[in-house]
Amino acid sequence: MFLNLLHFGDGPQAINYFIFCLVAILGTIQAVAARYARRDLLWFDGPIGYALGGVMIIGGFVWFFMTDQEIFIPGLAGGELFTIFVAAFIIAVPITRLIAFAFAFARLRALAPAKTAREKEPSL
Repeated sequence: MFLNLLHFGDGPQAINYFIFCLVAILGTIQAVAARYARRDLLWFDGPIGYALGGVMIIGGFVWFFMTDQEIFIPGLAGGELFTIFVAAFIIAVPITRLIAFAFAFARLRALAPAKTAREKEPSL
């Protein structure tokens, strides 16, 4: 019954808004993670995290308002906008953690020296 109240329209506005929210939320998470040095969320250390967050937020806004042709035509209502925003937020958190884990794993592999067959401990 509740889902009958949501009408996401015929055009690409809902998809554009979802991508905009996802990119802006990812950027916000990166900026906050850089501010509080949250290694479990941070993709890049130091000022690069701030810069990446800012670029993602501003880039999401610019991209959305430049590509969406139906922005001033009545389309999505408050319920649809809120639902899309919450869905983007729910998806953004695991994406952030997965990318942070992948970058941390890659940094760890790059810093650790590769062991040759002779350096490995013998197995019993």
